[in-house]
Amino acid sequence: MAWTPEQQAAIDSRGQTLLLSAAAGSGKTAVLVERIIRRLLDKDNPVDITELLVVTFTKAAAAEMRERVGAALAQVLADTGDAAVERQLALLPSAHISTLHSFCQDVIRKYFYTIDIDPRVTIAGEEELRLLRKGVLEAVFLSYYEDEEKAPFLYPLADMFGNDRGDDALMDTVSRMYDYSRSMPWPRKWLDDAAEAYDVPDGASIDEMAWCDPVKKLVRSSVEEQLGRYEGLLGEMKARPAFAGPYADFAAEADSLRRVLERTAWDDMRKAVMAVEFPRLKGLRKLSDEDKVFWEQCKAVRSDVKKEIAEGLQTPYFSVASDVWLDGVRAMAPVMKGLVRLTADFAEAYGAAKREKGWIDFSDLEHFCLQILLSPQSEPDHPVPSAAAEELRQTYKEVLIDEYQDTNGVQELITALISRGDNRFMVGDIKQSIYRFRLADPTLFLEKYRSFSRDADAVQRCIDLGRNFRSAPNILDAVNEVFARTMTEEAAGMGYSERERLYAGRTAPEDERWVGGPVEVHIVDTARDDSPADEETPERDMTAFEQECQVIAESICRLKEQGKMAACKDGTLEPLAYRHIVVLLRSMAGKADVLLRVLQAHSIPAYAEQNGGYFAAIEVQTVLSLLRCIDNPEQDLPMAAVLRSPIAAMDEPSLAELRLAGEQSLWRNLPAYAASLEEGEEKERLLGFCAKLQAWRTYSRRHGVAETLQELYRDTGYYDYVGGMPGGAVRQANLQALYDRARQYETSGFRGIFRYLRLIDKMKEDGLDLAPAKVLSEREDVVRVMSIHKSKGLEFPVVIAADMGKAFNRQDMHSLILFHNTLGIGLKQYDAQWRMAYPTLLWNGICAQIGWESTAEEERVLYVAMTRARDKLILTGHTSHLERDWQRWRGQVNPARARSYFDWVLPGVASRPESEAWLLGGAPSWQSGLWQVTIHSRIGAAAADAGEPAEEPRLARLKEGLPTGTAAPLWMEQALTWTYGYPAATETAAKFSVSEIKRQYNLRYAEAMEEEQPPASPLAGIAEDEDAFGPTPPWLVEQDGSAGGAWRGTVMHKVMQYIQLTPDMTDGDIRRQMASWQADGLFSEEELRLVFVPSVQRFCSSPLGRRMALSSDVRREYPFSVLLPGGGYLPALEEGERILVQGVVDCLFWQDGQWVLVDYKTDRLPDEEAFRRRYAVQLALYRQAALQVLGAPVGSAYIYSFYLDREIAFPF
Repeated sequence: MAWTPEQQAAIDSRGQTLLLSAAAGSGKTAVLVERIIRRLLDKDNPVDITELLVVTFTKAAAAEMRERVGAALAQVLADTGDAAVERQLALLPSAHISTLHSFCQDVIRKYFYTIDIDPRVTIAGEEELRLLRKGVLEAVFLSYYEDEEKAPFLYPLADMFGNDRGDDALMDTVSRMYDYSRSMPWPRKWLDDAAEAYDVPDGASIDEMAWCDPVKKLVRSSVEEQLGRYEGLLGEMKARPAFAGPYADFAAEADSLRRVLERTAWDDMRKAVMAVEFPRLKGLRKLSDEDKVFWEQCKAVRSDVKKEIAEGLQTPYFSVASDVWLDGVRAMAPVMKGLVRLTADFAEAYGAAKREKGWIDFSDLEHFCLQILLSPQSEPDHPVPSAAAEELRQTYKEVLIDEYQDTNGVQELITALISRGDNRFMVGDIKQSIYRFRLADPTLFLEKYRSFSRDADAVQRCIDLGRNFRSAPNILDAVNEVFARTMTEEAAGMGYSERERLYAGRTAPEDERWVGGPVEVHIVDTARDDSPADEETPERDMTAFEQECQVIAESICRLKEQGKMAACKDGTLEPLAYRHIVVLLRSMAGKADVLLRVLQAHSIPAYAEQNGGYFAAIEVQTVLSLLRCIDNPEQDLPMAAVLRSPIAAMDEPSLAELRLAGEQSLWRNLPAYAASLEEGEEKERLLGFCAKLQAWRTYSRRHGVAETLQELYRDTGYYDYVGGMPGGAVRQANLQALYDRARQYETSGFRGIFRYLRLIDKMKEDGLDLAPAKVLSEREDVVRVMSIHKSKGLEFPVVIAADMGKAFNRQDMHSLILFHNTLGIGLKQYDAQWRMAYPTLLWNGICAQIGWESTAEEERVLYVAMTRARDKLILTGHTSHLERDWQRWRGQVNPARARSYFDWVLPGVASRPESEAWLLGGAPSWQSGLWQVTIHSRIGAAAADAGEPAEEPRLARLKEGLPTGTAAPLWMEQALTWTYGYPAATETAAKFSVSEIKRQYNLRYAEAMEEEQPPASPLAGIAEDEDAFGPTPPWLVEQDGSAGGAWRGTVMHKVMQYIQLTPDMTDGDIRRQMASWQADGLFSEEELRLVFVPSVQRFCSSPLGRRMALSSDVRREYPFSVLLPGGGYLPALEEGERILVQGVVDCLFWQDGQWVLVDYKTDRLPDEEAFRRRYAVQLALYRQAALQVLGAPVGSAYIYSFYLDREIAFPF
């Protein structure tokens, strides 16, 4: 093989700490294998393969590396017959080629005595560890609540993080804090340092705080970025005479930014930032067309800079004085110390619980190994190798680390302790570091990438591999074009210079049948004329994604229909198959199923490996039900499931007869029922099942769960049965996985079916699921659907990167608490009185840094997606605001402010002249350089409804009554062609709440209701910003939204439930009752603070309130559960079909021989008609239910609006 000069240098270098920066497709694995082979066969200084340590990221990568080394050695042996090669092949099984965790496990087994750990410890499964962790957390929390000294630490935490449903949120916070700390070499020090940051002495200056410098750095970085954008404009402005006036304005604004950079003290910096202003620009006239375009760019840049200064700096960092920030951080010191103490206590208790069971996890492997390798004299800033580390340094002649960009601080220290200054070989690509969620630290790679020398003789050397042997040249050109423009220091922490560019290492086939060509970009315009401009709902988003899936399916069909060919690695062509195509998604959740359904509707075989759905598989449910029957046959639900399954094969009528055969359980009734049957197959089958279940119960008491499962599979034939079902291989693999997990359960020290089932039940309760078994081979001819993360390291002839228009997920930046490896822990300030949290300066700084790092990683994720393609790259996405987005893409889009992958890809396309034609009404498809762009207007309902799987041809012919080509029994054809007469009913729930019926009814008639809805107007006598339910603090007004309104509505309903009405009630009477409620613990002080007593008093003195006060029978919060006709309300039901309706009536009172129905509302609707339109269905249902339950007529129904302060009658 001919190596490039850079590859050859990486293979031949010796006596160096070497960083190999290997870009996508640059052959890094081949280089790594060749380097190993050359080291083994070096005539002057040979080494044994057991003297090399090769660390990989995954077990699969380690196995592939071992296999490739073995194959290379075997080839050399076949060519030379060298005995030295034969020796290395013999040593290969003992070679240290493994994951880092496997290496750590070997170190622990060898040196266990140095840290007093049992060498027989086992790595516990994730499921068992989750349950153990949950149990330990609950025990630690209970110990805090029961200990008078510890309880005061927990109460503020429970108030801040907990809720009325318990401490789950706080437990999750402690668990995440523990996990994050374990990615640090010294976890407890990181926690203590984070707590110490909140110790702010009285009289301290903000500049003295250790956490202030990183925040200043963020501020300076932002200002430098904005100033750089201005300076770029000013240079061109100066060269244009027409811009003399704007030049002076822009120069003055640039000077104000420079003054910020000249300040070092926080308060001085604050004054300078707050002094940055952007006066109104004067218009320019008589500009040339070229100057007009440039002026628009100038205004767009200025608008971005203005927004960044105002929203990115002035508001989050300088809106309050420094002493206010210090007070906020100081106020959270007790909470922070309590969190650290609680986390440390949990860590100790969790470690003890694992030791008791003989378990360790992957984090323990790293930390125990680190404990072995560090001398007791080590300090965090001065690690000293132990005797064990020194011994390993002598053992390994070289330490080779693959995927180095994905290591964290603990892993870095481990490999540093066992290597010398001249024998570490690190391979990776910073542009493919996409594992922040696994706490990888890409800065470890980046620091070496910047500091290591490119000189051949340097002790610390970096070699760049930039030649890509995977992708076609046009794909590489497209990748380079995108990232040269977007991967900047400001946006990604690194530039995309000549060193980072990809250079073609292969040529494109000239055959016109080759599938390659321009990079395709498909943009689905999902705009709706009847939807608000900025409204995005999950239902609508899913509909939009279905439209995008139609485009994906059509693109695949087009490539197949055109007879395209894929290029093989040897340069030949082969017909394009489905297995050559992959669809990549950033997130599989909620999207993969939709995509699979649409692909299958187009007869495209497709497969997606997903993370959930294992416990929902019918074969898993059936076997678990059988285990439940073996454990306790008195349980009717699992017994019914087993009896109805192929194991006992009872049909529904027989099962119903069994249920009616006696008042005992199904199991108790079964023997007598079976004996009463006429002689025949059913009687023999059921009596046989009774005998087998007894035998299985006996067997399970003498054997483990895994052996019992094996016996059940063998005895029932169910394993073979599911193999004959559709997807049989997957079903059998699922049952095999159930057996494997039972073995793992018993290896972890558990015993018994009951505990095994309890383990699974706890997992379900906690919302945990497992991935279905994977049985797909690489040669299976299906389209793969996978996440971008799963695709890393793989390559495909055709890559479709989908959902490119989806906004990035920023949910983790809204948490009460944020973690950062260098900045520590950011905690919001919490006001216990108002139960509100708002940012501290420390939280703001960490939030900004995490946001920047998250955006930088998203850019690297895009790089990974685009570089998976060998021959063809297709990018698809959807947007509901195409024209607005297109104008934004045509302008100066700041890469650091990108909201989706399209924000990086499309600016370079949208700004080209070829795109102007579409804007002026031209064709929606055009080629622009490397790109083929197609705009798809909103796909109609007919296409979207194509989401049902296509029928098999034989079944379709059966339905048409046509011959199928094979004979089939009549009963089979009848079974295959039978359809239920009321298909809509099968998709409708049997039980509904009144709220759900109202919601579906409103959706059914939403258009008509919206047309009738008048605009809201302020309530007479009350200002628009006045709250009718009590005074709201000024600082809370801005944040008072739907959650606050819902809480107040709940409180008002609670008041009306407990208030004892009397005629002529006064405010004082109401306040006395409220004081009594608080004393009895019915209401909290916070709840009563929300009650606006005058509003309650107005109800009491209203005609409706007086009538209620005089009634002899008042029923409040009256629950009901009745069968009612549902056809008039639910579109899926026929007239006359009945549904179970559940609800609660606010109030019913008896008057003049009939019931009066009252419903309380706090909605802010403008008038009585608005209430009648919205709630007519609800009150009609309440009336029907009350009539059926109470057996007496409901004469009248009212809504009492606390917003309008009056009753609203509903006519019947």
